Amino acid sequence: MYGPLLVMGFMIVILSLAIGYFNSQTAAAYFAQSKVVRETTLMSQRASIEAIGLWLPYLKFLGLGLLAIVMALGIIAKNLRAMGLTILGHIPADKRPTMPEQPRTVRVFQLSALMGVMILMLALVIGIVLAVTVVPSYWNHSIANELNPAQVGSALLAQASTAKSFALWLNPLRLVGMGALFTAITLALMVIIGSLRLQANMLIKFYNEATGAA
Repeated sequence: MYGPLLVMGFMIVILSLAIGYFNSQTAAAYFAQSKVVRETTLMSQRASIEAIGLWLPYLKFLGLGLLAIVMALGIIAKNLRAMGLTILGHIPADKRPTMPEQPRTVRVFQLSALMGVMILMLALVIGIVLAVTVVPSYWNHSIANELNPAQVGSALLAQASTAKSFALWLNPLRLVGMGALFTAITLALMVIIGSLRLQANMLIKFYNEATGAA
């Protein structure tokens, strides 16, 4: 699945760029109007700008997470192990070292990568839910006539509270997802380095035994 996920991640990033560009054009047209016009007649435009601005960053981060860097490193580690088995197959049985078990770090970086992608997907889903429910419901009201005069305990202020409070912890959540992916990348590199070092030591040991070196 490395290839399809790489293409999917790249397409999501490009799609995010396109959506962001069109949203910027909507914002440019919106803010080109006078304050009175914006706050009394352009509610749907403001709702669209706010809604897209809420979930688009999470889509971009998911695209980055699906660029499959961890999978590429995992494939390299897998191929290195296959290469080691091939090399061992050409060494005489009496001089053939024992192939060590797959390091537990492999399973850890696989789980870390999976967790990172799942966290990014969760953040995106929550962002989309907010963007199609609370956020447009709030901004589809006149700022001057309805939002500004809203009283404590009103439905409008409850919606504003929900939207603002979710954004404050969704942003750290997506960083946790990216942190899990970066951790997986680090662990994958450790596995690759360890495999190369192990194969080098095995070949040196075989050479010393074959040549009778001390």
